Amino acid sequence: MRLLICVVTALVLSGCAAKVVSSSPRTVVVRAPDMAISESQELADKECSKHDRFARMVAKPTPFSSEFVFDCVQ
Repeated sequence: MRLLICVVTALVLSGCAAKVVSSSPRTVVVRAPDMAISESQELADKECSKHDRFARMVAKPTPFSSEFVFDCVQ
């Protein structure tokens, strides 16, 4: 029973985490809950830094999408 509770909790929490769903040298898309702005920014900064760039947010989640969009700028 405890194992089942742990597994269910882990699955629920993993669904709430921010994750990069698309990345290129110029754009990063992060899927995350509305309130995960700083976590999304950190992930985008990390992706953009691979190309010696910085992340600038250009779109926030909407009622129809849970994605933050970032441009990688110099």
